[in-house]
Amino acid sequence: MSETNLLAYIFPFLGQVEFQAEVIKEGHIHNGWYIHSNHSTYPETILQKVNTHVFTDPQGLMENIYQITAYLQKKNPSQKQLNLIPTSTGKIYYQAFDESVWRMYKLIPNCYSTQITKNLRQVYEAGRVTGNFLKQLQDYPVHSLNISIPDFHNTPKRYQDFLQALSTADPRLVQNIQPEIEFLRERSDQFGLFWEALYERRLPWRVTHNDTKLDNILFDLDTHQAICLIDLDTIMPGSALFDFGDALRAMGNPAAEDEPDLTKVKFQIPVFEAYTQGYLAAAGEILTPLELSWLALSPWLITIEIGMRFLTDYLQGNQYFRIHYLQQNLNRSRTQFKLASDMEAQQSLMESIVQEIRNRIG
Repeated sequence: MSETNLLAYIFPFLGQVEFQAEVIKEGHIHNGWYIHSNHSTYPETILQKVNTHVFTDPQGLMENIYQITAYLQKKNPSQKQLNLIPTSTGKIYYQAFDESVWRMYKLIPNCYSTQITKNLRQVYEAGRVTGNFLKQLQDYPVHSLNISIPDFHNTPKRYQDFLQALSTADPRLVQNIQPEIEFLRERSDQFGLFWEALYERRLPWRVTHNDTKLDNILFDLDTHQAICLIDLDTIMPGSALFDFGDALRAMGNPAAEDEPDLTKVKFQIPVFEAYTQGYLAAAGEILTPLELSWLALSPWLITIEIGMRFLTDYLQGNQYFRIHYLQQNLNRSRTQFKLASDMEAQQSLMESIVQEIRNRIG
């Protein structure tokens, strides 16, 4: 069966029209294509082949996405959300004989995503829509969600994984990352802060997106207001601090994620302030005192964690994050650690900004 016939079999509407597939080049995890056709209901769709090496429970993954999108749609029918297109058997994904997993979304019209922060209003909107996502899901039965990636933001476990990878890695690679090893060791006693608070119930478990970078937010093409979060693969029980911290890790750096010239990497305080304003305007009233007190710290800890994951993947032969050149994950890790160092130098200022916004909002 040809690929064209296979697609038409999985998604019958494609058998009714001619269509073209355009490769999606962005993204670290899945293979994807834009599907263009003249179908009246589904003229623009997104086809994805799920990375089952990363997501070993595709059924649980897809159940999470379906349940969350359905819940959000019921809660606010006028709000645009991701919509899964059912397969020929009425399911929300298709698993082929070779165990590959396929899914398709209807493309939301008149919107865009971007990897580059254009202005502070856009940053504010990103904070607002992420805070609104948290607020809309505050009553969702969080522990009914499947765990798509165990220990995803378990920073102490990530550090143990790094140490294990370090112990079995090629000595030449290890020799090349001595400054990074020392950077992590000097800060390792703080890695359990959020995770331990969650398990001790000092922080509330919440529905979290866990990948809140700018290109996972859709913006209206005309108004430039944020519409919704996309890429819902990592929705799981977690802490609000995970999403807040990860968003600022990604948006606060003006340089590329794998920028080799670390003098270009810095943490932008105006971005932190704009994002915090939008986030607290939407979700400030539901956050606990401890969540609020750790907001300014969360970008630092999540940035170190992500850098550690990049470095671990580099030592293990680049199995998780998609790379375009051999040193990319190493460059990514160094960028994160430089960014975290810059946050350390501005921690007091970040804390005062959070407090000032809290006082202003009330």
